[in-house]
Amino acid sequence: MEEEIKNEINEIKEEKKEENKKIKVLLMGKKGVGKTSIKSVIFENMRPQDTFKFSSTEEIEETHVNYVNNILLDVLDFNSNESDLKEYLTTKKELFFSNADFLIFISDAQSQKNDEIKLFEE
Repeated sequence: MEEEIKNEINEIKEEKKEENKKIKVLLMGKKGVGKTSIKSVIFENMRPQDTFKFSSTEEIEETHVNYVNNILLDVLDFNSNESDLKEYLTTKKELFFSNADFLIFISDAQSQKNDEIKLFEE
């Protein structure tokens, strides 16, 4: 009987661990490439045509999404003017990139100039 109780407690602990999974996702890229639109369509079930009304993100927008199997996504949508991007990658690097599970860098395929990616190479 004692063994059964221990097993039950361990199962409950495992379930709680599963419920509290948290995945940190960073959305970065040049201003105006559609980071917020992509986030809204993928994580908030918004229709793509409803995202045209969005203005540029001025700060970092954090969204918590309860995803499949009780996985909590912590999605950070970065404003990305060049000076802010440099700051994120240097002085604030540890703050944003520690414990990050995914970095999704979005670029405009039609753009002739994608210098932002060079910042990540450094």
